[in-house]
Amino acid sequence: APNIHVQLNSEVTELHGDHHLESLVLENSDGEKTEMNITNLFTFIGAKPCTEWLVGIVATDEKGFVCTGPGIDEEELYMCDIYTQRKPQSLETSIPGFFAVGDVRKGSVKRVASAVGEGSMAVSQVHQFLGELKAIEGPLQA
Repeated sequence: APNIHVQLNSEVTELHGDHHLESLVLENSDGEKTEMNITNLFTFIGAKPCTEWLVGIVATDEKGFVCTGPGIDEEELYMCDIYTQRKPQSLETSIPGFFAVGDVRKGSVKRVASAVGEGSMAVSQVHQFLGELKAIEGPLQA
């Protein structure tokens, strides 16, 4: 479409407007800054999950997305009392009680609305997990 302009290798460094977006400042990879009069902005920051810190801790796929629920290979599960009784919940990782939601999760749809929904689902799953812990270990200590 002629009214869409893709700005590669650029970073939005400033947004301006009193009641809505009126302009922004872009900085390109050479450090050059450009102010643009604009009222709509769609950003795509990439598809890299930035989970390097989780490698070797929880199961991830070849791109670094965190595996959850039925998408976890059996041999990657941390075997403990809970996982001998049940499979991981839909948002639970290879470690019981460790949950992943949103863009970082393998198979997510990479949309804000679904990430928010997954976050609210995770609350319910955390409560289920805590109930299981209480049943296994007795009353939780504060």
